Amino acid sequence: MTAFTQWLRQRSALVIALLAAFIFDRLFYGMEIGVNLFAFVLLVVALVVHSVGWSSLSLPARIAMVGALLAGAMTVVHHSVIAPIMAILALLWFSALAHEPALRSLPFAAFQVLANYLALPMAALDGTGELIPQRSSARLGWRWARLSVLPLIVGIVFFQLYRVGNPKFEHLTAGFLQGLWDAFSSVFELVFTAHALFFLFALAVCAGLLKRYAPALVLQVEQQWSDTLRRMRNKRPHWMAPLGMDPLERERRRGILLLMLVNALLLVVNAIDINWVWFGFEVPPDFSLKQFVHEGTYALIFSILLSMVVVLWLFRGNQNFYWRNRWLKRLAMLWVAQNAVLGISVFLRNWHYISFHGLAYKRIGVIVFLLLVVVGLVTLFVKVQHRKSLFHLLRVNTWAAFAVLIGLTMVDWDSFIVKVNLRHTNPGEIDIDNYLAMSDKVLPLLYANLELVEQQMERHRQNRVRWVDYLEPQAFRDALDAKRDRFLERHGGQHWQERNLADERTARELDLLAWKTQP
Repeated sequence: MTAFTQWLRQRSALVIALLAAFIFDRLFYGMEIGVNLFAFVLLVVALVVHSVGWSSLSLPARIAMVGALLAGAMTVVHHSVIAPIMAILALLWFSALAHEPALRSLPFAAFQVLANYLALPMAALDGTGELIPQRSSARLGWRWARLSVLPLIVGIVFFQLYRVGNPKFEHLTAGFLQGLWDAFSSVFELVFTAHALFFLFALAVCAGLLKRYAPALVLQVEQQWSDTLRRMRNKRPHWMAPLGMDPLERERRRGILLLMLVNALLLVVNAIDINWVWFGFEVPPDFSLKQFVHEGTYALIFSILLSMVVVLWLFRGNQNFYWRNRWLKRLAMLWVAQNAVLGISVFLRNWHYISFHGLAYKRIGVIVFLLLVVVGLVTLFVKVQHRKSLFHLLRVNTWAAFAVLIGLTMVDWDSFIVKVNLRHTNPGEIDIDNYLAMSDKVLPLLYANLELVEQQMERHRQNRVRWVDYLEPQAFRDALDAKRDRFLERHGGQHWQERNLADERTARELDLLAWKTQP
């Protein structure tokens, strides 16, 4: 074995990070997101699994890994906005959970990611020193360079203070400082080009994903939290009288009065909504459906979240173990159940709005948020019933949000929204302008259904209030052609790293439509 080969094996982590950074650079420098992101996710997952071993991966790490692979694949298949975001987040979480397998929750895994990248610069300095041969002049110079960093920083601070405080000193050093800055700028521009800086960024990203540098501080903090509440007894000296139950009893009575009041109020609200919104809802003349849905929905969602906070406050400590808290628990669970009914009412408000105005991203977002709220209410019910901790709620609900967001990446929402809106039963209230704001994936759909778009324009022209810009078919067609031309120009100039199946499918369907319309 040669000395160079032995040196490489001893520094395999550095070699792997450099190779990964080189691949990252080839995949992403000057490129848009496409198949390159999925390729990088596959590379990092393979390297991390090879490094830590498949058997060492915890269940949370495996879930995050599956999420990263699915979101990365959906970046290629659907090329939606949420897919690359979730692929990057899931990859970061997977790396943290793989290198710290005892971690259980996504919030603490996020802190582990942050701690790892904060510790990376010091690890890089230590690693650079290890690359230099022992007992050499370069090693001695490196040690002196490291020792001089702090004195140099302090000296610069005082140098600036003295310049500000003494005009003659500032005049004396102005030329020297300008010359030093010019020299530094020339060297920096020569050595650190845009591509060189990008490669350093790639190296930092890959090093932080492939190896753990942070201490076990985040894990130690998380291990202090348990899913199940434990009763904390405050022991008093034997010569002091024991504390009475008066504080807990007063809190229990106050909580019962509060929950009785809010349950009564919410019962009235739910009764009104069930009678008004659940069955046979119709939009009255001159009724502001926008205010009914937007402002009303946000207020009711806030009330549900505030209700969850109140329940958490009431059951924050030893009240969970108080033997007389049976009715407090019953009223709290009744309030949680009533909030679930209120959530259904909020969903129906949003559904009526969709039935009147069609689909849009915000309306889908409200449905997704309500789904997560329902999960939160269920876990809150379990928390009260089985004495679960706040950490349990945080852990379960963040994993539920992760699963839902990964699920959202698996749908081509732009095409789904356009398909629903084109065949909507209320064509005079569909936002025609929004068709042109969608991604390029909807171009074939719009060209194939221009007659439906024109019918919606005709209905809009009959409205008393016109709130869309495109009411003439030719103007819409011109804007659509311009959007198509921009897409074809972009698609024609793509490198293989930027390719995705959504663009390929769009280009193929546009070619087919052009061929069919030729005389």
